[in-house]
Formats: sequence, structure tokens, C-alpha cells
Amino acid sequence: MMFEFTLICDEKEIFSGQVSKVLIETNTGPVEILPQHQPYMARIMNKIAYTIIEEGAQVITEIKDGFIYTNGSKCIAIVDYNINVS
Repeated sequence: MMFEFTLICDEKEIFSGQVSKVLIETNTGPVEILPQHQPYMARIMNKIAYTIIEEGAQVITEIKDGFIYTNGSKCIAIVDYNINVS
């Protein structure tokens, strides 16, 4: 099962597409967002990772900070200072 994920950094869309999960670090610890996740909004710290099934790859982006929101079918992350994408 997949859901729509959009990553925005410095007002530019870095990624938009279907993913199977999004992993974030918050000030209270790690959070994994999956399809049909309950509505959720949080501040992101340090990094965000998302898994793209078609490419069989997990993309990890180190960040300064940001926010994430999901309603279960769509997830949007707005982050600041994209240091590295691997």
C-alpha cells in the first residue's frame, strides 16, 4: 500500500510521488508514517526518510528542521536547510 508524499525545501518541491512509508525524527523520538495513518502534525528534527517502492530505495535527507502533516492518504513535509540527499 502506498500514499502520496511531497517534500518541500526552501520553497522548492524536492520530491512528490508515491511512497510506502515516511520516517521522521521529532523532539520526542522517531515516528513512522504509513498509509492510512491517523491525522498527524509534528515538528521534524535532524532528518526525514521516505521509501520509494518502484525504485527499491530509501531516500534520507538531513535537515535543520521542519514540519510534517498527514491525513492518512497524503503527507506533506516542509523543511529548512537541505544539507544532503543520499
